[in-house]
Amino acid sequence: MSDEDDKKAPLTFEEAVAMLPDGDYIHTFRSNPICLVGADWEREELLEAIKKGRPEKAGPGATSMGHALAIWTGDEPLFVETREEAI
Repeated sequence: MSDEDDKKAPLTFEEAVAMLPDGDYIHTFRSNPICLVGADWEREELLEAIKKGRPEKAGPGATSMGHALAIWTGDEPLFVETREEAI
């Protein structure tokens, strides 16, 4: 277990949704060893991903980029744009 594993903070669906900014589309990104890949998700699709995934607070790197929510939908997290107040 790494230090990052010790800092994971799981969120309920309601807590995760409260972190989302207003709007019909919300920016997200995934990280891989070569680059960051960003995309806008429709709000309804993102809500489904939160329900099916494991939402948690993102680490300091993603949070400093305004994406303080991480959703685990498989092996890699999806980092989600959040309200300024959520950071």
